This record gives sequence, C-alpha cells and structure tokens, in this order.
Amino acid sequence: MTPGECPVTMSGARLVRIAPGVHAWIGAGGDSNAGAVETPHGLIAIDAQQNKALAEEFRATLSTSIDRPLRALVNTHYHIDHIAGNVAFADVPIVAHERTLRALEHELGALSTDGTTTADPLSKARMFFGGNFDQLVPESERTWFIARVGGASSLEVRPPTETFADRLAIHLPNDTLHLEYWGPAHCDGDLVIHLEKARVAFLGDLFFNGRFPWFGDCDLDRWIGCLERILAMDIKTIVPGHGPPTTLKDVASFRDLLAAVRGAVDAAINSGLSEEAAAREVVIPAYAQMQRYKEWMSFNVRAAYRYLRGR
Repeated sequence: MTPGECPVTMSGARLVRIAPGVHAWIGAGGDSNAGAVETPHGLIAIDAQQNKALAEEFRATLSTSIDRPLRALVNTHYHIDHIAGNVAFADVPIVAHERTLRALEHELGALSTDGTTTADPLSKARMFFGGNFDQLVPESERTWFIARVGGASSLEVRPPTETFADRLAIHLPNDTLHLEYWGPAHCDGDLVIHLEKARVAFLGDLFFNGRFPWFGDCDLDRWIGCLERILAMDIKTIVPGHGPPTTLKDVASFRDLLAAVRGAVDAAINSGLSEEAAAREVVIPAYAQMQRYKEWMSFNVRAAYRYLRGR
C-alpha cells in the first residue's frame, strides 16, 4: 500500500498506511479504530473492533493488503467497542494489561480462554460505558445506551490470553514497539502504544478526535495528566480511539476539552450547585457542536461532579 491508500470495505471502514510498516484501520462514522504494525514474524494488530463481523472485515483487509501473517492482537483497554471482535482473533495470542483482564473478570466472573457469553444488557453497558453505568445513567434514560450494546442479544467475550504489568517492549529490526500502562485514566487498563522511530502512537480511547468523549468511571485528573505526558513526547502521528489520525495539536485541543469540563464542574461545586443543578446548567458553548456533546454532556458533568467530590 502507498501512504493514504484506502481500500473500499463494505462497512465504510478503511485501512490507511500512516508510516512504513504501520497501518491504521479507521472506523466508519467515528466508530472505533484499530491498527497493525508489521514485524518480521507477522502483523501485530491493535484492537479488534466492536463486533465479530467488523473484526473479520478488518482481518480480511489486512490479509489482502499486507503480505504477512497475523502474529498477535493487542487490546488497548476493556471496552467492548474495542474488544468484542476478539472472537475473530482466537487463533493468535491476545495481549493486554493485566487490569484489562481484571475488569472483564469483575463483570463476567471467571473467564475461559474459549470465551464467555453474556446477554445481560447492563453487564454489556458497563463493559462499554464504565463500571458506574448503573449509577450514572438513570433507568429512564438508558434506552439509547442499551440499544447501542445490542439489547439482550448474546455477546461472546474472548479475554486476553497474555497480560503484563506496566510495560512491554517489542524490538523490531529498525524500531521498538512500546506498550505502556500509566495508571487509570479514561478507564483502568488503558495502554499507550508507540513506535520510537516511526513517531507513531496508538492511544485507544485516551483520545477522541472530533467527537465529545464519554467520561464514565474515568480518573479525570490522571487522564489529563496522561495527555500532558503524551504532549511531551516526540510523536508525529496519533491514532485515536475514534476519529481520523492526526497530530499532537489535536491531542492538546482534546486535553483542553477535558480541562474545560473539569474547570466548569469544579466552579459549579464551589458555587454550591447540586449535582442535579450542575447537570442542567453547566454548558461549554465552544464544544456544543461536537458529535455526542448534546447526548453526553449532562452525564459527563455528573461523572466529573462525583469524581471531584470524591477526591
């Protein structure tokens, strides 16, 4: 493939070469992204898409576009829009931080490497939107969220088969692929994945490009701190969890978005507003036109309010 080439896929997702031997799979319409890094022993895929069909399309596109076998899959975190497609990668090692496996076990109990199936809508919602989903989203407002995770349809979860703590380095002939855990941020288990010489980073949902994020059970201060640390790195191309690949300039803008929500909620708390009042009244006009702002802002205010009150 040549830089920028985008094979046509049935779903509208596309594969883009962003550096020599480094590829990004861009989800259609802001759906979750994935990626792949070439090694002498085969491809290392990064994230597995939000369902089996999309995962199979991702694998098929890799197979037809890059003349290398699949070596392994890495999960950047445990949310099901990034790991539900693990079922299409059952023939290779699935690698993640140990806290990603713990998060799945917390929701589903003991996990078999052959997969565990759940049809419980709330369980799936917690694996998509965070472990505090039940407390954050009132039952009367869950319709969209439950539909988003497929209602009561069955979901097969293939867990990671290999885990690590803190960091893992994979040495390539001309580069080093780093998988690093910097602590709870967007969720617990987030990985920062980067290649030194290619100056590429895959950030999973630590970064949403062009879309308002979901806060869920994030550690907001550490999330902002994680982005600050990324901004100090020598990175040319960033692959977000959602949205097109971009540069550190947009990471800085996203950091500013998180800080703006935090600041507005902190001001609401200091002025004596209740959580209910803050959820109604806190607005940030600069971001009001972003995708998902209208639907998610009040929930994010609630999440930030509880986080700041509980520090």
